[in-house]
Amino acid sequence: MGIGRRARRRDLHNSEDGRNRPRRRSRRVGRRVLVGLLVLVILAAGGGFAAYDAGYLDRFLCAGGECTAQDVLPPEELDLPRARPARPVLEPASGSAVSAAKVRAAVRPLLNDKALGKHVGFAVADLTHDRRVWGRGQGTFVPASTLKLFTSLAALHRIGPGERFSTTVTRHGNRIVLVGGGDPYLASKPPKPGEHPYPRPATIVELADRTATALAKAGISSVRLGFDDSLFTGPAVNPRWESDYVPSVTTPVSALWVDQGVSAKTGVRSTTPAQDAAKRFAHALRQRGLTVRGKLTRQVEHSDDVIAAVRSAPLEQITQSLITHSDNQAAEVVLRHLAIAAGEPASFAGGVRAMRQTLTQMGVPWGQNRIFDGSGLSRQNRVTLTSELAVLREAAESSAAAGMLDDLPVAGFEGSLQDRFVTAGTGAGLGLVRAKTGTLTGVHGLSGTTVTADGAVLAFVVLADKVKPANTLEARATLAKIASALTACSCGR
Repeated sequence: MGIGRRARRRDLHNSEDGRNRPRRRSRRVGRRVLVGLLVLVILAAGGGFAAYDAGYLDRFLCAGGECTAQDVLPPEELDLPRARPARPVLEPASGSAVSAAKVRAAVRPLLNDKALGKHVGFAVADLTHDRRVWGRGQGTFVPASTLKLFTSLAALHRIGPGERFSTTVTRHGNRIVLVGGGDPYLASKPPKPGEHPYPRPATIVELADRTATALAKAGISSVRLGFDDSLFTGPAVNPRWESDYVPSVTTPVSALWVDQGVSAKTGVRSTTPAQDAAKRFAHALRQRGLTVRGKLTRQVEHSDDVIAAVRSAPLEQITQSLITHSDNQAAEVVLRHLAIAAGEPASFAGGVRAMRQTLTQMGVPWGQNRIFDGSGLSRQNRVTLTSELAVLREAAESSAAAGMLDDLPVAGFEGSLQDRFVTAGTGAGLGLVRAKTGTLTGVHGLSGTTVTADGAVLAFVVLADKVKPANTLEARATLAKIASALTACSCGR
């Protein structure tokens, strides 16, 4: 699933500069000499092997928790073979070319389900043989959250999967400024013990620690605090969204927020996320013994005198999360970073221009598409089936977006598909279909991949944007049945 490995290190000494290390090493050497003498005594007494087998010597040696597995060196004469690379669990998909007639026979009855309404689009491509197979439906469709695939592919290609976004603190004398760098997952505090969020977020607490340390070295104990959220421009709320989306559905887009502007106590979204982030930062500084004087003020920071910084997770982890969990807030932040990378204003309009430019350069046909945001919240967004399918096909080929299709939620198991594929007729797709959902009132879609019964990898998109609210659950079930019918199909020519 593209999740990177994370290693942990144990600090074996107290001081940052390692000055305690020689002393502790000398104590360890002394202890080992003492243990060596003890070994001779025990062996002479005839009980050495029993004591060794019971682990008494190890426990004595490691008293105080000072030794790790890294302290125990292998015997010099030990000659282990080189580790062999892991073999694939499954054979690569290599089914025969897919028959359009067989696909049509498998899904056409389901596409005619009245629960899907009067405007239904479907298209499928054979990724194994790189060819479009069949489609039905004319014109454009409301993509809803399937649009997040457009945003993610363009950002990964234009910006790069390893890019990180920094939240910084600058200083002018006794005045410091908290500068937002557009980290969509900046958190107010570290995870609790036992919690392992992914991506692991940078935190305001960590930033406050580093700031307090830098100020202490400068001999400063009292500061004035400002905040800068000017990295993004244009309206924070999209004028083409429904009027009640903010704050009920999403937070105003900001280059500076913590917890995406959502209160941990009430769950209510803030309409002033940057100012609230600065308040949390001020509180964290006070907890570290600093005095924060005066009112918090918004300003545009031009100084390069950075005294502390924290960095976001890599972009590839951010896009994985926003796809898996259909994260509207992260999608709009990523859209603005896309705009910046393309030299456009960091706004809704600038981001959409950058999206179009990037995707068309990659080979995605634009045609009649009309897009106004990065999350798919606007009901005025329109895309063609051809461009939806091309995004999936380009994601399969792009080195920068390698793994993006693996980030799609797995049917019945995770993210926005966790509670889908549970009705009769959907079992074939369970665990095999990977797809991004698209859901607004009256709009339902799936855009993703599956593997046919005879081993061909398919990319598919199905969109229905005139579903009666009363038919919502039945329409979702029918979409799952369509994807499952592709999975169960022996569609080889």
